[in-house]
Amino acid sequence: MKISKRELILGMTTLAVLLFGFTYWMGGSKIAEQREMASEKVRLRRQIELHKRILAEKENWIGQLDALQAQLPVYGRKASVNVDLPKEIKRIADRHGLNLPLTQPEGENRIGSLNELSVRCEWQGTLEALVHFLHDLHAQGIRFDIRQIDIKPVAKEEGQLKGSMIINCAYRREAGES
Repeated sequence: MKISKRELILGMTTLAVLLFGFTYWMGGSKIAEQREMASEKVRLRRQIELHKRILAEKENWIGQLDALQAQLPVYGRKASVNVDLPKEIKRIADRHGLNLPLTQPEGENRIGSLNELSVRCEWQGTLEALVHFLHDLHAQGIRFDIRQIDIKPVAKEEGQLKGSMIINCAYRREAGES
């Protein structure tokens, strides 16, 4: 059997098209996969750079954390903060003429190496006394944080306000506390 030149060209062209089509079919999915991997590689490189910058600043963050923790009072393992912290809040209020008829500790929470006690306070006084009290609490640094405050006027007394607030008090315990 003799193959003509035309049949040979058609056969070679068909074989080339089939080979090219098979290669494109097999390689097409690999090309898409390579593109996905390239974009993932770029994303991961950015994430690595971000983490390197964060780690480079680690000492700075630890220094700031240590400085802030140094501002907090340290209580003994058995010390009752449920009594001491409300008394301290009452002393600050008395200094500014704000009446605190009720200071009630709500619960002690441990957050890492820090502890926090929420104190609910009912108060009554003038706006000036309240502002000075809040300023004094703010001046204590991170020790006291007002989480909620309610203010309303006293109906029978001119210039008097009353309300309630929740003060979160941060402190540390001596080492070895669990």
